[in-house]
Amino acid sequence: EYIPTVSILCNPGMRTRHWKQLSEIVGYDLTPDSGTTMRKVLKLNLTPYLEKFEIISAGASKEFSLEKSMHTMMGTWDDIAFHISLYRDTGVCILSSVDEIQALLDDQIIKTQTMRGSPFIKPFEKEIKAWEDRLIRIQETTDEWLKVQAQWLYLEPIFCSEDIMQQMPEEGHQFQTVDRHWRDIMKFCTKDPKVLAVTSLTGLLEKLQNCNELLEKIMKGLNAYLEKKRLFFPRFFFLSNDEMLEILSETKDPLRVQPHLKKCFEGIAKLEFLPNLDIKAMYSSEGERVELIALISTSAARGAVEKWLIQVEDLMLRSIHDVIAAARL
Repeated sequence: EYIPTVSILCNPGMRTRHWKQLSEIVGYDLTPDSGTTMRKVLKLNLTPYLEKFEIISAGASKEFSLEKSMHTMMGTWDDIAFHISLYRDTGVCILSSVDEIQALLDDQIIKTQTMRGSPFIKPFEKEIKAWEDRLIRIQETTDEWLKVQAQWLYLEPIFCSEDIMQQMPEEGHQFQTVDRHWRDIMKFCTKDPKVLAVTSLTGLLEKLQNCNELLEKIMKGLNAYLEKKRLFFPRFFFLSNDEMLEILSETKDPLRVQPHLKKCFEGIAKLEFLPNLDIKAMYSSEGERVELIALISTSAARGAVEKWLIQVEDLMLRSIHDVIAAARL
């Protein structure tokens, strides 16, 4: 007969606010203290009030369940950290495999929004709203971070090229600003890669957004630069932006052009380079070799790939004419 009383009053979800409600129903203070025993409570004969108590206790259980879920969600992040790895020989770290973090964010944001829709969330409304804002900020920060990283990885090898830095000084300066911010952020992240710690860095989101704005301007400038190169050497129109950038970002290494020659010159599979990187001959896909009537010095072009490619175009024609003329004799 006492089980209903026990189950209602010993509910672990009961808080001061609930005891106040019970006290108002019976007309005196029921809030337990260090001297409260079950015997004393049973002597109060609370049976007539149990129906009303049951409603309050059930509400307390639901509130307690939501509170536990909320604290479990928060506790999940204590040990979650960004995975970082070194990028090439730059000495700079980058984020790697953030899929799990993004999946957890998506899941928790949906859960938090569902919990906020519950009528029993009222006592923790401020707390759950603050947590939702925190999760959304982490998500926005991570999204901006990955956007900056993708563009930085794309542009870093390009702006290592002195040729590009000289021909695109404004974009080069903007990239150096982004690069400086990126290195600072990653240095901070390496010291403490825990997601909650890193994303709480003051002004991090704004700094990343600013980097993305600069990167957009750099990309516009870069596309204009590539267009200029294509107009100088129209056969570059046969190459994609990525292929062109692979060539132009390694201007000190003319051999980087080899894989893309076939797209620029249908009949040339590869060029023959001397140890000093002068070009001596050309080969077709079938392995036919035609020696050029003059050596082409790639170093004389000083990194301007299109300059020595124009010479290849000119000497290709003249060398073939020469071979044909010699064959007729």
